[in-house]
Amino acid sequence: MFIQTEATDSPERIKFLPGRPVLPGRVLSYDSCDAALRSPLARALFEIDGVAGVALGPDYVAVTQAGGDWKFLKPMVLGLLMDHFLADAPVLVEAAPGGEGETLADQVREALRLVIDPELGFNIVDLGLIYDVAATPDGAVHVTMTTTTRGCPATNYLKEGSREAAGSVEGTRAVEVELTYEPPWTPQMMSPEAKSHFNMFD
Repeated sequence: MFIQTEATDSPERIKFLPGRPVLPGRVLSYDSCDAALRSPLARALFEIDGVAGVALGPDYVAVTQAGGDWKFLKPMVLGLLMDHFLADAPVLVEAAPGGEGETLADQVREALRLVIDPELGFNIVDLGLIYDVAATPDGAVHVTMTTTTRGCPATNYLKEGSREAAGSVEGTRAVEVELTYEPPWTPQMMSPEAKSHFNMFD
């Protein structure tokens, strides 16, 4: 197995391309091991000293380092990725039914339906602006979201609204809201209910 690397705009971030699907059709970003509750791969990467961020994309794993030296860090990341993919280990796992983390994440996602995009007048969950909600058993919640466009004037409003909505759910101890534009939002990400509301048809 040969894993390619690709430079990014930031010298502290490198993309690793394993030559096979990683997370088809999605991008999830994590900035801590606790936030990566459902990704064994991301959690393992955070165990490497110097890893400050992990993003899982359709065909890549992006790693951000915290002021270290890629000369030492890159071989460790490559070795871990090689072992993970050769073992066919899962990139993402679902919480066990009935688990506390899953229940809290579901409740947070429902609470986020109360947040209305002021430009479109529809809730951000059905608009497809919520990419992921993860929760740890001790109540730490991580929300990954986007906006319809970069520089959207409602960005801060939506982030704060999401933080408040998630924090209002009983059992939530801490909330982190992460904004991403990978992948960019498109109307096709909307739920059937939202598409019907806007008279969109597949």
